[in-house]
Amino acid sequence: MSISEEDSKILRVLQEEGRISNADLSARVGMSASPCWRRVRKLEQEGVIRNYAARLDRRALGLDVYAYISVQIEDHSEDITARFEKAALSIPEIIACHQVTGSADYMLVVASSDLDSFAQLANNKLRRLPGIKSINSSFVLNDAKPYAGLPV
Repeated sequence: MSISEEDSKILRVLQEEGRISNADLSARVGMSASPCWRRVRKLEQEGVIRNYAARLDRRALGLDVYAYISVQIEDHSEDITARFEKAALSIPEIIACHQVTGSADYMLVVASSDLDSFAQLANNKLRRLPGIKSINSSFVLNDAKPYAGLPV
């Protein structure tokens, strides 16, 4: 799908403020309400807008430990890869799992309440994921630029 400049304006506002009314959205992007509503519906139907969600503050929820975990797996067979991914999806503390290039095979993003709970997670769940060869954890010290949406 080709994204027009008007669509980009709509997407930027919606990423920032997903609960905005159509009237306010159309005013912010400089369009009348009906065409704005039709563009939003088309973006939803085309799958550009997948859903609407709130961005939560992890620290306000008591999730003070945020870590990136690089994972190497022993075997790159479809079976091991599928089993690893399925197991990773079942662990709520893993908030993102990406297959990557480079020295690691996967990059996990993990949120936990404290170092003790992270240690339990690492020892009791992460190290037991199927096909694990090695894991390496990097802890976030400061959210210098937290995720704020895609560049549209």
